[in-house]
Amino acid sequence: MKKYIVVFSILCALFIDANAQQQIQLTQNIFNILSYNPGYAGSQNSINAIGTFRNQWTGFGRTETVGEDGSTTKSKALSPRLYMISLDAPVRALRGGLGLTITSDKIGAFENIAVNLGYAYQRELANGGNLGIGAQVRFDNVVLNAGDLIWGDEGDPIESEMLSSGNDFIVDCNFGVFYSKPNSFFGGVSAYNLVGTQGKNTLYKEKRSFNVHGGYQYRIPSNPKIKIIPSALIKTDLSSFQVDLNALLMYKDKFWGGLNYRINDGLGILLGLVWKDFMLGYSYDITMSSMALGGSWGSHEVVLSYSFKFEREKGRTTQRNTRYL
Repeated sequence: MKKYIVVFSILCALFIDANAQQQIQLTQNIFNILSYNPGYAGSQNSINAIGTFRNQWTGFGRTETVGEDGSTTKSKALSPRLYMISLDAPVRALRGGLGLTITSDKIGAFENIAVNLGYAYQRELANGGNLGIGAQVRFDNVVLNAGDLIWGDEGDPIESEMLSSGNDFIVDCNFGVFYSKPNSFFGGVSAYNLVGTQGKNTLYKEKRSFNVHGGYQYRIPSNPKIKIIPSALIKTDLSSFQVDLNALLMYKDKFWGGLNYRINDGLGILLGLVWKDFMLGYSYDITMSSMALGGSWGSHEVVLSYSFKFEREKGRTTQRNTRYL
């Protein structure tokens, strides 16, 4: 029954218009659920460390004229760049798990270093599934580089307030619920920036937003070495939507390839492999939106993770690891 719910969710997502970037944008989001759902922390029987680098809309920028005669020009890259480290681990004494994400994100004139620290209560259910309920405290150090802003000839109503660079330290909170059943359905809902804090010096405002995600793992009966994993992630601030649709084809749980379609943005190609306890994934997004007119050559994303597995209790042999979800 749950597989039909996932299919229905994906079909519904096809009809949703997505035109804005909410929170962190990741093509390989299926491998880093903690980045958009605090309820994931400690849900796997392992300590997981994930490093992510993303260069979005490579080549996108602006050209500036130097000198009155206009003979010399220089270009400035404006493509967003993201560096992120994610850690989570189960803590039996707390009946749940702890999670930590550290993100360095540059978008336009803003540079943001964010730390999300959280706890999730984990409970095993009678049907073999697991339910996680988590919360995070978010700390943001936001820096505005006013020199990167371009104003119109007639100015802007807030130009006088943003003539100089500045920074803000902002505190907010996140909440999420995550459910998973080994080799079956996984999904959840979450809410980010619940307070909606705004900085005084940079005018940067944390937008309250909501996430809905889900997926299903299906092994082909005639060839159990092959697994198909469709999934969907929907982000919204209730005024705009961003929708990611993923489909992965995995072989022996060690090699995979797949596609990501981000509505009104582009098509992503995913490749990856597992070696011992390490996982390496790469994706390339082909820009199909108007961003291509600004010189975008697409987006690159690299994910490297390490999982330290715990021994299961007697009678339990099911693997529950980040790379197996």
